[in-house]
Amino acid sequence: MAQIYKDRIEGLYCKCTKGDIAIFKVEEDKIKCIYCGNEIKCIPPIDFVWKEKCPYCEGKMSTFVIDSTNVKYCSRCGNSK
Repeated sequence: MAQIYKDRIEGLYCKCTKGDIAIFKVEEDKIKCIYCGNEIKCIPPIDFVWKEKCPYCEGKMSTFVIDSTNVKYCSRCGNSK
């Protein structure tokens, strides 16, 4: 289960991990994986995280984040839904 903190989000999928173990740093206009630098352009704060298959990631399981504008982003590829 993902944990949302003010400065980071733990337990997300990323293109550099095989599971939901990545930690993303929350920055001004994005979240960024601390392992590989993968950036997801969004407008923090992140309000909610859930797991679902992403149609852009070949149907692989991923985590999606909802930013402050209620846009949903895949943490693996960065596409909005």
